[in-house]
Amino acid sequence: MKLRSLLLLIILPGLMLSCTDEDRSLSVMSFNIRYDNPDDGAQAWEKRKPLVAAFLKEQAPDIIGFQEALHHQYEQLQHLLSAYNSVGAGRDDGKEKGEYVPVFYRKDKYELLASSHFWLSETPEQAGSKSWGAALPRIVTWLQLKDRNSGYIFYVFNTHFSHVSAHARNESAVLLLHKIRTIAESAPVILTGDFNAPASERMFTSLTNNWEDYDQLSDSRSLTVGTEAPMTPTFNGFSTQTTPIAIDHIFVNGFFDAESFTTHEVIKDGTFISDHYPITARLSFRMNQRDARGESKTLMQRLRTPFLNTGELCFYDSLLIDIRPQGSETVIYYTLNGALPDDSTAQKYVRPFYLKKSATLRIKAFAEGMFPSPVSQHILIKRKAQKAKLINVVPAADAKYQSEGYRALFDCRPGNSNVLNDGSWCGFNGTDTDFLFELPQRGNISEVYISCLSQPAMWIATPARLEIKTSNDGLAYQVVAAQDYQPQFNESIRAHQVMHLPMNTRARYVKISVYNAGLLPPGHSAQGNPSWTFIDEIVLQ
Repeated sequence: MKLRSLLLLIILPGLMLSCTDEDRSLSVMSFNIRYDNPDDGAQAWEKRKPLVAAFLKEQAPDIIGFQEALHHQYEQLQHLLSAYNSVGAGRDDGKEKGEYVPVFYRKDKYELLASSHFWLSETPEQAGSKSWGAALPRIVTWLQLKDRNSGYIFYVFNTHFSHVSAHARNESAVLLLHKIRTIAESAPVILTGDFNAPASERMFTSLTNNWEDYDQLSDSRSLTVGTEAPMTPTFNGFSTQTTPIAIDHIFVNGFFDAESFTTHEVIKDGTFISDHYPITARLSFRMNQRDARGESKTLMQRLRTPFLNTGELCFYDSLLIDIRPQGSETVIYYTLNGALPDDSTAQKYVRPFYLKKSATLRIKAFAEGMFPSPVSQHILIKRKAQKAKLINVVPAADAKYQSEGYRALFDCRPGNSNVLNDGSWCGFNGTDTDFLFELPQRGNISEVYISCLSQPAMWIATPARLEIKTSNDGLAYQVVAAQDYQPQFNESIRAHQVMHLPMNTRARYVKISVYNAGLLPPGHSAQGNPSWTFIDEIVLQ
């Protein structure tokens, strides 16, 4: 008996080693399938679905993190992937509403031990919540799995970061690190997702830096044996001409090596598998955790931007400036001349005060142990009694985006950047626009303000030029002020921009010409389509 036990002690490690060499390997895929949008035409989901099904059957990865799956797409994926179990929930309500980021896993290979979801917001347990300038709720689905053969226990996190706010993406990365530490502690972790950001963005380094008390994450591309896998573009926008950008990633902590990394550029007869290419990492468990790389740093979150508690863009007599911190023990500084709020001209905000003239208000929050907030800028306009009357708009605003009598242009309130068709905007598609004003009699004209939206992800860009023309008879006009602008088309950035043209002239009629930004340029997901101009306020005085 003692001899048999001794032989087993000698032989068993060799058997375990041979088993674990084989069982330590797993293939992990991240795949943004593109939500079912009928407007995608030739690239719509029903036309792409057979291609997706054939690809998944051919690849048969062990674990798949999908993004952008609507409920019916999730059900269809479950039907297609009969060899898999899955976990998923809609981001809008934690049930079936909104996009899912489900995780599928081979049911013959893995046992589900635990799973749940949280939201990328300041209230992560609140279904449908959003923060930091994200336009939509963003959800994380996580699973704790056990390999049925090897007994390895590990965690999979899958997500989809904000497409409009770099600040939201970075804060989401910091929150995700906190959640991984809380949920997985020091266990092996795989993180898949569409992060809407390349490796050059701060979000990426926030996820992969060596933070004190956190297990370091690595991009699996950088761990491939021999040489780092190239940053092959993953977003294609249903076009081979899209600006190359890799925004889909598979991260792992130090318990994994990467044997290979593949970006699957799947196009058949002009049909793309999605507007993103799927990516796959062939991983293997390490017997010991990899040492951290780089200098150890303290992980700090960035303060949220202070909130200006006013719904006014313009005012007539005075405007109460009430600034609310979004965080405890913060100190707020501000300027009224457009200077940065951390220079010598900044004033410490103590209590609400009244503003009695036009100003460019810039606000920034500071707190010990945290990065300062982004600068918040607000152009606030003191409006004189309205003398000029709008008598014509050529061409008229689009029927879906206008208000009766163009009253939205004179209500002193900013437009709703989350709901564009609520009557708070006037939208013009692919055209220059003239606004013709008449004064009761010939009078002084000193300035024009135009407030516009820049939201390239929705095909909306700021004007390329403003031109002010005046006339005394309504027939012959001359240009008295003009300014060219450079619209930006970065689809991850959303902004509210106020343009100001000062002048010194007298006239009876004033024509404000707003020049459209033109066709969406190469690199935009909708390149070649006409851009929109959205205006929520015009001030002529």
